[in-house]
Amino acid sequence: MHTRTGGRCRWFWLAWPLVTLVGLGLAAGGMLDLLMVDGQTVNTIQPPPGLALASGMQLGQTFVAARAGLERIDVLMFGYYRHNTHPVTFHLRLAGSPDDLVRSTFPATEVWGWRWMSFSFPALDDSAGRAYFFYFDSPESTPGDALSLGGVEGDLYPRGSAVINGQPARADAAFKTAYAGTTMSDAVQALSVKLTQHKPSLLGALPFYLVLGAGYLMLVAGLGLILAKFSTEG
Repeated sequence: MHTRTGGRCRWFWLAWPLVTLVGLGLAAGGMLDLLMVDGQTVNTIQPPPGLALASGMQLGQTFVAARAGLERIDVLMFGYYRHNTHPVTFHLRLAGSPDDLVRSTFPATEVWGWRWMSFSFPALDDSAGRAYFFYFDSPESTPGDALSLGGVEGDLYPRGSAVINGQPARADAAFKTAYAGTTMSDAVQALSVKLTQHKPSLLGALPFYLVLGAGYLMLVAGLGLILAKFSTEG
């Protein structure tokens, strides 16, 4: 009985470092997958009823496309945990243009609480570095029967701002932009920019993070070897 128990413990300590490394790999893969998109994903607000798409209200966001091939925009929407009934329309335009590049209407019944809504369209090959504006309206919606947008107060997204009834606001909607043909190299480059951008001195140098990551992996591997040796000797 003692031998079987000791064997199980030994296998546990031998497997633990491997499981840790696999978990880190999966987390890193998920992070790179997230970096395939751009935008502002923070949501810290609970939209008041007065910021719903009712009585002609329009809510949107300006942004600059990170790459060529813009093909999807995801926006975090809020339904106030109720049954909303009227159609809502998503519009995408070049900043300053009166013409829609994309127009998509969906029923408000699709959003009950918080939900990321996706709007896909043929890839815009010349989107890199261009300023865009998306907004929602719902002329038929009324107070108590309307959706709103998630986001954050303040100027968290540096390349645009929330727009309320055509006027910029000191806030940002929660949104993501996706691009056709995005590669792993693009994701790694985006990660390096997000790690180093607007950071002082050493924190703004990519080699610092590479050394930090390598050192962490070495510590995990070293701890695993020590535990494996300890369990074998025990």
